[in-house]
Amino acid sequence: MGEDAVGGPLPDDRVLLARLRAGDDLAYGDLYRRHAPAVRRFALSMPQPGIDVDDVVAEVFLRTLRAVRTGHGPRDAIRTYLSTVVRRLLWEWAAARRDELMNADELGEHAPRQRDHQSVQAEGELLARAFHRLPVRWREVLWWTEVEGHRPASLAGQLGLTPNATAVLAHRARRGLREAYQQAAELPVVGCLRHA
Repeated sequence: MGEDAVGGPLPDDRVLLARLRAGDDLAYGDLYRRHAPAVRRFALSMPQPGIDVDDVVAEVFLRTLRAVRTGHGPRDAIRTYLSTVVRRLLWEWAAARRDELMNADELGEHAPRQRDHQSVQAEGELLARAFHRLPVRWREVLWWTEVEGHRPASLAGQLGLTPNATAVLAHRARRGLREAYQQAAELPVVGCLRHA
């Protein structure tokens, strides 16, 4: 079980997942800190040329967050769930890369980068903070389109919008997440270190 910032025992995964499902953002950070190293090791064990393992870890946790927040995802065996998401994500990204043609300049841009554990952890926390700053409707449409893989047209009726309006909403939500992430990244470092 591990200890939290004040030295007390951390709750087990089942409790953290229930808290996350109920909207507790701190539970996400606890789950990330607990499982990100294992997710990273697992992703490194299945190397894919041109795919950055840190991007894989961030995307795996974002997809898991989206699944849990919409009532899906793991309820207790989070490590197994995370491993499954890693496999699926690597397969999707490798398939997408096979369809892309790259020139020599792009090859240099996509070379794997090594980052330390603290920067990976900080990036995950920034992403979670940025996601939770978005309006609820944006978070929902991002979850359904990016995590669950729904097309905007299939969500239109559920959202009470036309298919075009749903696509525009999804586009704005993605742009909003990028901006929120950039804003979160520009905050002073002191403000980002909750558990220091």
